[in-house]
Amino acid sequence: MKVLFDTRRIQKLGRVSLSEQLLRNAGLQEGDQVDIYFDAITKRIIIEPAALSYDQAASEKLASGRKG
Repeated sequence: MKVLFDTRRIQKLGRVSLSEQLLRNAGLQEGDQVDIYFDAITKRIIIEPAALSYDQAASEKLASGRKG
């Protein structure tokens, strides 16, 4: 289901900022990696959480173990 959260202007360097509420609803936070796709047929930009590689998942597990 498509939900309109906001309308934003594209900034000078091609950047678009995403609202904190949108990120929260998408389960994302600052520093998370995302994959960006372009659908040439529909001319849509799609942003999805990046799938962690095995190495990234292992290093994050080690880092979280050091914090506690």
